[in-house]
Amino acid sequence: MAEVGMGRLATMAGLMAIGLARGALAQAGPLDLLVGTDPDRFIARMTDLIAGFGGPNGLTADGIADYIALERAGARATAMRRMLSMDLDGDGALDRVELAVNQRAAKASARGQMERQFVAADSDRDGRVSQVEMLADGQRAALRALGEDEADALRALMSLDRDGDAAVTRDEVATAVLPVDQAT
Repeated sequence: MAEVGMGRLATMAGLMAIGLARGALAQAGPLDLLVGTDPDRFIARMTDLIAGFGGPNGLTADGIADYIALERAGARATAMRRMLSMDLDGDGALDRVELAVNQRAAKASARGQMERQFVAADSDRDGRVSQVEMLADGQRAALRALGEDEADALRALMSLDRDGDAAVTRDEVATAVLPVDQAT
């Protein structure tokens, strides 16, 4: 799955859950702005989330937890992979000399990004990004990709479970966002 597509899916799901929690179906709000222009597209994306992380009975709290964990793991791995790919001596850390060699080989547009990432990760400002700092930088990237507010909103999708079977189905999503005559 594409990182951008799943990120948008998570954002949409989060906004939907926030809107539902606030009763936005009856009044203008995040849900109205998101779903109001194209509820069918929204339902299609929710159907993808349910199919990808749910089972035959729908999306469960465990499926949502899996989605959150996988999104964060992907972002963490990407951030750490960027750092480790610049580790020329294989010691699991990155120093200014290794950064400089990588910057010389990189496109001009990537040099600034490399510098920013290095400075952000070097929390003790010793000119070296240790394994511990790399992991912490990866954790920050994971939370930027899918923060706690968004994770809580995704978990709130379970409030759409109208039949009490601990799973949210496409029909339950459709019933929540579409007028009654269009929900099925």
